[in-house]
Amino acid sequence: IRDEVRLIQAISVKEHSSSQHKERFHDIQVSTGVEIKDVKTLLIDMKVRWSSTYMMLNQAYGLHSQVNKFVTEILRAAKDMRTSTKLYALLPRDDEWKHVKSFQRVLQIADFWQQHFSSENDLALHLALPALKDLHAQWTAKLEDPAYAHFTNGLQAGLAKIAEYYDKTGDNDAYVFSIMLDLTMHFGFFKEGWSIALQKDAMELMKKINRYVELNSSAESVMVAVSKMKTLQRYLSSLVDLSSDDDDEARSSLSLTQALLDPEKQWEHDFQKYIDLNEDVPDGMSTVQWWGLNAHCFPVWASLTKDYLAIMATSVSSERAFSSAGITITKHRNCLKGDIVEALQILKCAYKKNLLYRDLGPSSSSEEELNSYREGEGSENPAICEAELDIELDTDSEELDNNFTDSSAWLNDDDM
Repeated sequence: IRDEVRLIQAISVKEHSSSQHKERFHDIQVSTGVEIKDVKTLLIDMKVRWSSTYMMLNQAYGLHSQVNKFVTEILRAAKDMRTSTKLYALLPRDDEWKHVKSFQRVLQIADFWQQHFSSENDLALHLALPALKDLHAQWTAKLEDPAYAHFTNGLQAGLAKIAEYYDKTGDNDAYVFSIMLDLTMHFGFFKEGWSIALQKDAMELMKKINRYVELNSSAESVMVAVSKMKTLQRYLSSLVDLSSDDDDEARSSLSLTQALLDPEKQWEHDFQKYIDLNEDVPDGMSTVQWWGLNAHCFPVWASLTKDYLAIMATSVSSERAFSSAGITITKHRNCLKGDIVEALQILKCAYKKNLLYRDLGPSSSSEEELNSYREGEGSENPAICEAELDIELDTDSEELDNNFTDSSAWLNDDDM
């Protein structure tokens, strides 16, 4: 049994080994009706590049007929029998191509979930546990499918590694809190997929962290809370003294309020308030935006968002940053200092993200040009003309609004 992955890798290396081989593979694709702009080359996987093996197999299988023809032509062009025999060993059989396709489907699942919780612009840590869980479930289904019996050992090793990673997440509370701080998942994720014992462990962990943050807040916030508590206690005490009916109910209300204002009890009340929250996040609103608007409702939870929501789910963005810096620091620019490299990287990011060019707002220079145009000196700048038209339209609309307001006020005076 041959290793199909290493076989495809050897063919890809051979295709990249010389300009003649590249040209031959190019001509083979063109001869089969592929347009020049759609001509592709084979890919070579890398151990340090995520999903590179999947992409290599995907590219090779999509061009498997051209790959067979390429290997056949180079073995026929071999100068001696020994070289021809070695090249003939690179020719994949039909059953091996089927194995390549099957293994490609296995890796496609891993690639999908890896991309699912990898993002440079959005929060993704809360998707890590669901991704590992679903990946484990789908690979388990493949393991039980007779069509994938050829990959039994590989699937078992992969499932063991996923289980190991999943168990390691229990050593870090960031995964639990990142899920709880996301309103689309909240505690429902733990209720659906975790046992009662694990749910209790997660709840105790969150209570422990919340209590620590609440009771170790700044002295200023503590003094404010104490001041509010004393004021409310005096107010409620006066109500109890004035009340002649339902004294028991009034005093129980006072004791309940005092218990809630007790620092030892207040944190638990605020904690349960968020746990019981059932609110739908509006479409288009991110988790960060929601917490920015509702931080005053859940101050302790909001303080935790600063610590947990900023954590990256994967190191993909860091790897890209290092790769991009490697492109900047070439052999001819290997003496650049850290601040210069940082400035170049920021400039590159601003250029690629289109952050350098923005529509300019009103300024003193544009105002002078507008005044010159009005005085008859003239201005050929169409932007100034457009700005003048906008100003005139805005002025007219404001005058209409003022007239309408004055008329309404006059009518109201007549009615009175």
